[in-house]
Amino acid sequence: MKSTRVMYKIITILLIFTLVVGLSFAAEKTKLTFWNMPFVTQEVSPDYVKMWENDAKTALSAYVVDNYYGPGKYKDQRDKFLLQAKTGIPDVIEGLLEDTAVYVSNDSIEPLDAYFSEWAESNQFVESTLEPLRINGKLYGIPYNTNARALIYRKDILEKYGLSVPKTWDELIDTARKITEKSNKEIFGFYVCTEVGDPRAAQEFITWYFQVSDKKNPFDITTVEGKRTVKVVATADQLEKVLDLYGKLFEGDFPACDPNQRGTGWPVEDPGYVAGKWAMAPMGPWLWGRRTENDTAKDILENKTVITRIPYSKDGVPATYLEVKPIMMSKFSKDKNAAWDLIKYITSKEKMAQWLVVSGGIPARKDSLNMDVFEKAGIQWWMQGFANELPISVAMSPINWGPVSEANLRAVNYVIYGEKSAKDAAQWLLDSYNDLNKKNTL
Repeated sequence: MKSTRVMYKIITILLIFTLVVGLSFAAEKTKLTFWNMPFVTQEVSPDYVKMWENDAKTALSAYVVDNYYGPGKYKDQRDKFLLQAKTGIPDVIEGLLEDTAVYVSNDSIEPLDAYFSEWAESNQFVESTLEPLRINGKLYGIPYNTNARALIYRKDILEKYGLSVPKTWDELIDTARKITEKSNKEIFGFYVCTEVGDPRAAQEFITWYFQVSDKKNPFDITTVEGKRTVKVVATADQLEKVLDLYGKLFEGDFPACDPNQRGTGWPVEDPGYVAGKWAMAPMGPWLWGRRTENDTAKDILENKTVITRIPYSKDGVPATYLEVKPIMMSKFSKDKNAAWDLIKYITSKEKMAQWLVVSGGIPARKDSLNMDVFEKAGIQWWMQGFANELPISVAMSPINWGPVSEANLRAVNYVIYGEKSAKDAAQWLLDSYNDLNKKNTL
């Protein structure tokens, strides 16, 4: 009897010990945080996010990946990360190419060369998507998504009113005004982002600028013996041409763009197009993800939309903004090896393809691009339309674009609200560039 009680106590102790140890191991799992815009703003569907999370539990079984993906919009995400980066949260952050230089200048993200060079899959990445993420010779992000900005238009609207696809700025303004007039403002001919702080507005502005600058950035960067020098090479004449375009888009009794939408950005642009509010807009492949929102969006995107080159200045050249979206590691992550495992998962062959077949992007990996998921989803024609513009696309220089883009859009707003002429706003903008450079802000 006594031996039975002793045995019972031993078994009980062993069970308790096993439970405690098991809970201890579970509690010791490293927690990883991943901030990204698409999961929050539903650029990808909630169903996809759930699938991603379930797959992560298997692929990253040694870790716990937090299901809070940050504040959402890129500006909010960038601002919050800069404020709290030293806390180590998030470990990994998705963003825009232009965010990378900001984070580097604030010493907030980790160079990834050592990790990337040892990764057996590194040779699958397209070199042209890696190059823009190298700053001062170091790789600061792993690309997962690339695209070139193009023009999308409603072929049914142009056919209805007997209009041709515009190829120049003048043709764009004229065609868009005619659509606005012929529809009696039920649909405006064009949309352009003009919100200060909106990332899409900044990208659209630089697209127009690349066209009048012969594909050159407004700033020239040189590094000699470790010393970095930034020179302003933009001219007042170039900036005036761009700002004059914005002014003309909102002019007239039947303007190309809806004056009531001045000062708005992508949260208006994208849903407005799939709702049939405007016939043309500069766009990237992500819009494909909205076709599941309702029957109208599905019909417009799948049956009534065509992709073509963004109209360019008659005094310029065809050019467009090159977008490369990186996955970056916080310099203050408490477990960088774990953070790298998360980055490898996010940018793996399968996960990259699955993400982009939903949102419509072009994979930065060759093996992802060759997967049959794109053909099965009927999205190849859509992706190809944007891929066609890659040869004329230009990457933004690795500078601190935040204050530059803010100045660009303030100048735009001066013009579209009639506060300054295009000429005066251009000079103000050029002076702003020089002031920022003198203060070593860039």
